[in-house]
Amino acid sequence: MSPRDYLTIGEVVRKLQTAGYDLSVSKLRFLEDEGLVTPERTEGGYRKYSAEDGKRIELVLKLQSEKFLPLFEIKKRLERMDAGHRVAEIDEVLADARQADDALADDALDYADDCEHMALVELARTEHIPEAFVFDLKKYGVVEVTADRNGNYVDAADLSCIRAAWALRAVGVEPRHLRMYATFADKESLTYEQFLRPTYRHKTPESKKQLADCLRDINRNTDVLKRHLLRKTLSARLNDLL
Repeated sequence: MSPRDYLTIGEVVRKLQTAGYDLSVSKLRFLEDEGLVTPERTEGGYRKYSAEDGKRIELVLKLQSEKFLPLFEIKKRLERMDAGHRVAEIDEVLADARQADDALADDALDYADDCEHMALVELARTEHIPEAFVFDLKKYGVVEVTADRNGNYVDAADLSCIRAAWALRAVGVEPRHLRMYATFADKESLTYEQFLRPTYRHKTPESKKQLADCLRDINRNTDVLKRHLLRKTLSARLNDLL
């Protein structure tokens, strides 16, 4: 390992905090004390974290925040993984991470307004999501439904929301509970409009492109904030159960 082919403990913490994880220097040292990560040491005794160490720490944090596993259970699963065995929770977390990366790369929010559409009857046939469920989401402002003489349709961005809402039924969440997201989105968009409208009020091709790029950046960064805040507050609320 070359002199700077690694990160210090402070650099690791800052990097993962920026990515939305609830991590501190003391917590990272505790993970090491528990045997969940074992960084190498410099001749002076300072920790040096490799890229693989960083991935392992991120995996531990995801197993905590997404699978709600206590550290002793996480350690057991990491040991099984290190021994070459498949571990269901780890496979799921890694698959979710790949899907999230793919979603960002695909830019699900398409500001060119050229999203694909899907008929609700096709959605019900292929994914068993009833039209009535979609119309409940529409009722509470979560998605939009368009109609023509051939039927009812949703666009690709709303289709992702429908799938997410359908999956949340597993923990008892219904469309009416999701109205808060529509309310939050409305308030949030008003805030950013106040900052953006004066800057991009001239409707030139260049300003339109700059605004589209800016909106994508805002969405990426606010996604990090929302994920971090939800993980932190949800873990705190359920701390007595973990």
